[in-house]
Parts: sequence; structure tokens; C-alpha cells
Amino acid sequence: MKPFFKILISFFLANAFFAAAQVSSGNFLLGVPDAFAGLWERDDRFVMFAESEDFLESRVQEFLSSPEASDDEKNAVRNQAKYVSILLKTFYGWYLDRTAEPESFSSEARFVNDSTCPEAERIRVEFRPLLRMADVVGADQGEGSVWEIFIRYPGVREPAIIPLAIIGGNLYLNFAIKLNTENDESREVTDDETGENPPDELLGFWCSLVPTDGVKVSLPASGENIYSTYITRDSVYTIRYWKTDMEYSQERAFFSDGGKTFSVVKHIQSGGKNFSCTNGRSVTIRNVQKTSALPEVYELDSSATICGLGEPYLRRVQNENSVQTVARLVRDAMSKKAPNPDPPFPPSNLDFHMEEIYRLEEGNLIIQSLRKRNKDFGKLSQ
Repeated sequence: MKPFFKILISFFLANAFFAAAQVSSGNFLLGVPDAFAGLWERDDRFVMFAESEDFLESRVQEFLSSPEASDDEKNAVRNQAKYVSILLKTFYGWYLDRTAEPESFSSEARFVNDSTCPEAERIRVEFRPLLRMADVVGADQGEGSVWEIFIRYPGVREPAIIPLAIIGGNLYLNFAIKLNTENDESREVTDDETGENPPDELLGFWCSLVPTDGVKVSLPASGENIYSTYITRDSVYTIRYWKTDMEYSQERAFFSDGGKTFSVVKHIQSGGKNFSCTNGRSVTIRNVQKTSALPEVYELDSSATICGLGEPYLRRVQNENSVQTVARLVRDAMSKKAPNPDPPFPPSNLDFHMEEIYRLEEGNLIIQSLRKRNKDFGKLSQ
């Protein structure tokens, strides 16, 4: 094998295997999954997941077509070609800053000023599927799916791991996955249950993943706790999971409410960390909060297995993800002009009776000298 290919293989395998070592299982996908295709927007940014076209050209393309390279080596090279493009809506949304994007996007000139960096950040991203309902119930790809994206920032050794869910055209960072609880006593309906019953699809244990504060140009912050919920006909139980150094296990943990006993998973592995709802070897959950408050705003996927909570973090606004789409957005933003600001004081219909004011000023030397000084100053300023 040529020396160039040997160096290329060792470099990219080291990076790809380092990212894979952060999780316990699962495979990263090649390319940008269909669920992430298109342009995503929120009130302060646009986000796009794109492949760097120039990376797959010339000598790298020659390596990918080489019969001497193994499939694992080719996959490691392809994994390095995925980037996240972030356009920040700065200056109250009147200026789009192409803060992060692949190097191939430089084919379209960037608008640079004193508030922007001359070069955009190169932030790589990898996709690891956790749950894709298309594989389970035959739904369309992206209708309901849960992912962990590994974002690698320049100069930062470890990747940022962000769990997220995609339901239809919405991307959620605050979401939950429904786990099987068919054998629990909470599934039984009794005659003494009162109040407004929740929809059947909400009943059961909803396992949340570690929350993060966004897909950002800088390292995002992750939560220290995970709050999962168990919903029955008459109650909502909130269970706190915290970071722990214990090894991950598939044990079940239990809590009770009167004569009913409920079981949930003891550990949740998310964001490269392990979370537990009990101490040590105990399987008894304490300090469970009981309420009757259901989520006010939520979105379920077609199988009622994934639930997005609150407003989505990003909404898909276009199906295209290319440098031309980014350039068109920036040109449209630059062509707009901000409206004139509102007057500092609202219009008034007061009648000041100026003729009376002028009459009172007659013979007043102090006021007359002031008027003259103002007129002279106005002439000098012209």
C-alpha cells in the first residue's frame, strides 16, 4: 500500500475509533442520514448537516476506490466528511453569520465584517442511531427516531454527545422514550379512579435522556440529572436519575404507592455517562415526586413511542442542504433593511396653545436671548 494511504488510514482510524469508544454499543452511520436532511431553523440560528464534497475528491476518492483498503478503513475515512453548518442570526436577526461550515462551502464567498471571524469553524459530526421507528413499524424514515450525535470541536479532545429525537419535521432535545411496562400493576384500571384520565398512549414509563442546551458553535452544557416520568390513570410520578460511577446494568428498580408497585430501569446510559435512580446495590427508589400534571405541550410520533416535550429545538424549513441554500439565505438577509425605529414617545394630541406661550415671552429678555442663541447655533451647525 502507498505511504500516503497508510498515513491517511492511521489518522482517520484513530479519530473514528476514539469516538466509537465513548459509547457501549452501536454503529455510526455513513453520510448524513435522511432524517437530518434539509435546513433547520430556530429563533437565533439556522443549522444544516452536510457532507464536505471536496473531502471525497482527489487522493481521498482514490483511496475509497482502492481494492487494497478494507471496508473498515474506508468507513473511517467517510466518517470524517460530515460537518455541521451553523448560521447565527446576529444583530437582532438582520445579519446571518456563517460561523461554522465545511471547507467546501468556501466556494461561495462569505460576508465578513469586524464582528465575524475571517475563517469559519470546521466542526465535524457523526450520527449514531438509538431508535428508528422505520425499522420497527415500517414508518417513513425520520417519522420517529432517536439519535446521539457526536460533535467534534477543533482543539477539543473528546466529542460532545447530544441525544436528540426527530418527530416529523421537528427536532427535540427535550424528549422521552416509552419503555415496556405491561406487567406492572399500574396498567390495571380500578373503579375508584377519578379525575380526567390521560390518553392511553401516555400511560406507562417514559425514559428521558440527558438534556443539552443546543447544537452550538461552542461546547454545549449537559444536565447533571435526568427526570423520567411514570404516568398512570390518576397520577404522574417523576423519578430523578443522577450521574454515577457504577457500572451500567439492566437491573430493574421499584417504587410503590399504597398497594401498587411500579418497576423502571435502574440505569440510563446517555451522553457517554451512566445515570442511576438508586444508591449502590439498592433497587428501591426513594423520594419519588407524585403529581397529576400532564405535559401541556408535547408531540408523539406515529407509534406513540417517542414523545417530544415542549416546543421543538429546531424545525425543518427546507429539504435542501447545500452551500447554495446557505448563500441564498445570506443574500436574502443582506437585501433587507430594518424598519425605522419607533418614536421614543407616543404621538400626542395635546394643544399647547403656542400663541399664549409666545405672548408670555414678549418682553422677557432672558427667553429672547435663549431663542437667539438657539437660532445662531442652528446656523453654525448647517
